[in-house]
Amino acid sequence: MDRGTAWPAGVVFLLGLNLRPAVTGLGAALPDIATASGAVAAVLVALPLWVCGIGGLLAPRLQAMKGTQRTVRAALVLLAAAQVARVAGGPVLLVVGTALVCVAIALIATMLPLLVGGKSTVFSVCYTVSLGCGSTAGALVTPWIVGHSSWRFGLAAWALLAAVTIPVAGRLDEAPPRSGIPRLRTVAGSRVARGLTVYFGLVSTVTFLVMGWLPAILRDAGVPADVAGACLSLCMVLGLPMMWLVPWWLHRRRSQPVLLAVLVLPSMVGVTGLLVAPAAAPWLWAAGLGVGMGGVALVLTSIHRRAAGNPRITTTLSAMVHGCGYLIAGVCALVCGLVHSATQSWQVSLVMVLIVLCGQAVAGFNAVRPGSIRPDALPRQRVPDRLDRADRFSASVACRPR
Repeated sequence: MDRGTAWPAGVVFLLGLNLRPAVTGLGAALPDIATASGAVAAVLVALPLWVCGIGGLLAPRLQAMKGTQRTVRAALVLLAAAQVARVAGGPVLLVVGTALVCVAIALIATMLPLLVGGKSTVFSVCYTVSLGCGSTAGALVTPWIVGHSSWRFGLAAWALLAAVTIPVAGRLDEAPPRSGIPRLRTVAGSRVARGLTVYFGLVSTVTFLVMGWLPAILRDAGVPADVAGACLSLCMVLGLPMMWLVPWWLHRRRSQPVLLAVLVLPSMVGVTGLLVAPAAAPWLWAAGLGVGMGGVALVLTSIHRRAAGNPRITTTLSAMVHGCGYLIAGVCALVCGLVHSATQSWQVSLVMVLIVLCGQAVAGFNAVRPGSIRPDALPRQRVPDRLDRADRFSASVACRPR
């Protein structure tokens, strides 16, 4: 890797590293947060998915107004400030601050595929590996910080990472032009776009539920608490090599249906094991679920490729995948959580997770099928609303037959 590639790849890694610790760290510190009552804890657990979905849908409009670099830098400033502000007061400030944190994360996540683009495999690997590192660090480092200080410092400490990234984020090239970005509904007509979106939503659902449920399922089955926590750590650590393998596989033009099977089948084995005999081989079930977490890398690497390298389509496709995908994940996670609360049992909920994995396989086959979203395949858009009346009149006169 030459110097011209190493620096921007390092910036991409830093940006991706900011996307997970604020969320996974909150889940890890939640038992120590005195102000988080039962209702507040439930909101904090479900909030990231919903807010990330809304933030992802807002990203194209902000990008069109301010440009990619300025949007990313503003999101980093918001991320750093919100992580500090949410620990400075009571439960209301904690909830509002977490919502702002998730908005900032969604904006950065939606812009990153534009910055990565089709430059090289190195950029895609840096992006996906940084997500796995951030998830693992948030879940493992935050409890250590909390144990040596307090939950407030454990959550606020990650603001330093965002602050360090702000001055270097402007070193990347400005991604797409600010005009001519297709509307969401035009890209949504593509089967590939819908497949990527649904697949991302269902992968996020399983990942979200695994991080939240795995230790509790194992402990209820009689597994010691320290072993249950170590199984979660194993699950997240095994996701790291998958974050490297998946982009490498895709850039090598390997068979994508085979990759899809490698990602989905181990997760099915892990969930089935938790359903039938959770205490029999907890390490094996955790390993299978960890391999399945690489499905996120499949989507993130595919966004720019499925947009045929067109930065305008990449903007809208990334917003659709992140925005609608997280909203799908929020609905699925909420339903599974409500079923668990109603039945007070893991059995029905785990069956529902298996159904989600089946849907993930179906959506995945639509997402990996050959083809891309090309500008000539999109329906014509209406004249932008920002044109004034004189511009509309001039356009209509120019189009009259002579």
